[in-house]
Amino acid sequence: GLYAFKKMNPWSMVAALCAVGICPLFSIAAIFAGSRALIEIKARGETRGARLAWVSILVGATITGIWGGGMLWWNMNVRSMIEQGPIQAIIYGQSGNVEEFLDYFIVHTSPEEAASFLQDLHERYGELQNGHLNPDIEESSVDSDSLFLGMVPEEAKLQYLLVFEGDKMVSLTAHYELFNDGISGNQFTNRFTWFAIQDEKNGSLVYPADTDTD
Repeated sequence: GLYAFKKMNPWSMVAALCAVGICPLFSIAAIFAGSRALIEIKARGETRGARLAWVSILVGATITGIWGGGMLWWNMNVRSMIEQGPIQAIIYGQSGNVEEFLDYFIVHTSPEEAASFLQDLHERYGELQNGHLNPDIEESSVDSDSLFLGMVPEEAKLQYLLVFEGDKMVSLTAHYELFNDGISGNQFTNRFTWFAIQDEKNGSLVYPADTDTD
């Protein structure tokens, strides 16, 4: 009977309110608020709400775990593809792994066409050492209306700076698609449609060869 007259611990209520939010900041707050409630309830015994606090902690921990796992997967797959995809593809290709090179594209050409592009690349510039997204890329190249979750482009022309042997710098443009309109609807692809190097001296080098980069 006495338990029924105890007031609900305010930290338990805060924890419950935070637990229903899907934002990871709220779910983390639910864990801390719930823990604070349990400490107060056990120490003083003037309030109730231990069960509500435990439920809030469990819900908060579950949501935090889902968000954490999702962000880890996102960084390992999507973010790494955008930042290093073309560099890794060319390094694989130049080391003889043409199939690995082809796997970075939505539509595969024949291994012979891929090998021909890689051979031309090697004859012109040598072995690729490393590379990165061009930090001077214009934001206008990414349509703000086509951002997935407001952060990642659903499709965009991305510019990379490639560093070949002898510190030879080459600019490469790649068309990236996070989603592709397939037969069965919008499909997650996280791949590229083409690579292009604009070279005034030796002429443009494009893969696949028949791509219209405009």
